[in-house]
Amino acid sequence: MILRDPVHGLISFPAHKGAVSAAGHRLLVRLIDTREVQRLRRIRALGLASLAFPGGEHSRFAHAVGSAHVMRRYLDRVRSLADELPAHDRIDADWEAIALAAALLHDLGHGPLSHTFETVVPGGRAHEDWTTQIILDPGTEVHAALREFDERAPAAVERLIHGVCPIRHLARAVSGTFDVDRCDYLMRDSHMTGVRYGLLDLDWLLASLRLYLPSGASAATLAIDGAKGLTAVEGFFLARLYMYRQVYLHKAVRTAEVTIRALFRRLGERLAEGHEVPGTPAPIVELFGGREISTAAYLDLDDAALDTALSRYARGDDPTLAALATALRDRKLLKSVKLRDEVDDAEVRALVDPVVKAAGFDPRYFAATDRVKVHAYVEDEALVVLSGPRAQSLLEASPVMRGLSSEVFVSHRLMFPAAAREAVSAAVEELR
Repeated sequence: MILRDPVHGLISFPAHKGAVSAAGHRLLVRLIDTREVQRLRRIRALGLASLAFPGGEHSRFAHAVGSAHVMRRYLDRVRSLADELPAHDRIDADWEAIALAAALLHDLGHGPLSHTFETVVPGGRAHEDWTTQIILDPGTEVHAALREFDERAPAAVERLIHGVCPIRHLARAVSGTFDVDRCDYLMRDSHMTGVRYGLLDLDWLLASLRLYLPSGASAATLAIDGAKGLTAVEGFFLARLYMYRQVYLHKAVRTAEVTIRALFRRLGERLAEGHEVPGTPAPIVELFGGREISTAAYLDLDDAALDTALSRYARGDDPTLAALATALRDRKLLKSVKLRDEVDDAEVRALVDPVVKAAGFDPRYFAATDRVKVHAYVEDEALVVLSGPRAQSLLEASPVMRGLSSEVFVSHRLMFPAAAREAVSAAVEELR
């Protein structure tokens, strides 16, 4: 199998000795062709970010394949270090196949617009929970492919995705601070949005990767050769912070998120009042009714289904729902101003809501405060830096990381209709 990718170039999973086992290759190819994985083509990885970054239209499918590619490269690197590892920390052909499957399937449970969907349905389940359900459901093609490979494979893959595995370093490579998922999405999101903040030196990171077995320990842990790789690791965490500041928390992205949350809140109110809302996918009606839905029903939800619903809402008879849907479809987003971190949101709303209402808008749907905090680095004791014979934590080895560990980026904004810009700006002038 050979695929051309804008981020990694040629992606291949060659089935020969010293690369991917023949069984692992067959499993990966079959998994890629399942309807559940192919559905990820219809889920935008960055949700609504394309409203700020027109190129950010890439899919969860592309990210899934990219993550599997990074995992293959990780396995290649670990294979070259096998002589340094105890037998139980080496990765045989079966675990290699399980690892590739876990990397490919780790985001299988995402709903429409990826992370956005988890925040808009009351009591919505995390995508990780849906991933578990899809993999373990005997009715899915993914489950059948894994079970045909090995009857224990569905459970092993599901556990590995959640960071549970007898091989400790493999668990961390799938679900950890420094894993194949993050390596791919930072590079992919940076490339596709056209920014240069998420760049990281994956080649050098992998070349400097080591596996460290502390004295008396029974399991190896991920380590970095300090002489070679410390700068690359620092760059990884700086890239993550910059992508949050410049892309993920971009003001237009956040206002779009606020708008779609308001839309789903209004949708829920209409449904709770007993109204039929034409265009609403049946699984969403069930979720708002507090009812469980089947795996198959959940898999019917994708960006296309949501886009169709928004089109119907924009032409519907509820003015609020129509206005919110139109704002998203036509990119008529709320305006925003930055607020000081210490400002109380209730105080802001007390000043702003009457102004927004006077401008002809219901502040319950067309005004909001939005506060997000991002820690640049939270210490991960499992990541070790090797400096000659000495093993250090990343904070001990890097003054840069010590500085980042105390850095908290806060995005605190007030959002309101463009028609009320001058009045709102005047009302909150002292709070900015």
